[in-house]
Amino acid sequence: MEGISRKPIEANFTPGGREVQRGLILHVQEGEGSLFERFSAPGTRSSAHFWVSQAGEIEQYVSIHDRAWTQRAGNADWASIETSGFTGKPLTPAQIEAVAHVYTWGARVHAWPLEVTNTPQGRGLGTHSMGGAAWGGHACPGPRRAAQRDAIMKRVRQSLRT
Repeated sequence: MEGISRKPIEANFTPGGREVQRGLILHVQEGEGSLFERFSAPGTRSSAHFWVSQAGEIEQYVSIHDRAWTQRAGNADWASIETSGFTGKPLTPAQIEAVAHVYTWGARVHAWPLEVTNTPQGRGLGTHSMGGAAWGGHACPGPRRAAQRDAIMKRVRQSLRT
């Protein structure tokens, strides 16, 4: 994928095991700055496929074919994207563009559908919170960021038309 920085981590993921590509799960970091160091630390026991800064920079830590450790029971079927910032704050316009860039790639390469989903059995652009207790019981990414998924999908559709 063009326009990203690949920063492979050596721990905190499971090689292989992602036969199903249901879509992308939106997360919030609850902080700022690259997650590479955190996800690289062996004791962290968490990771994500992608991370997006507030300025729209994209880092990839785990291959899309491997299981990142981010939404527990959803790790086998879903790719994950962390976004810098906090639950109560909306995604920046640059983050919307960056998440749309990743999703556009996933739609082209992995047939992610052009839809928003609110259930782990669905397909498309979901949220960490949709998995409930089986996914860790988090409210991530919060209602403000979850509501921005329609804006992300609008950009994806525009990108796929060009």
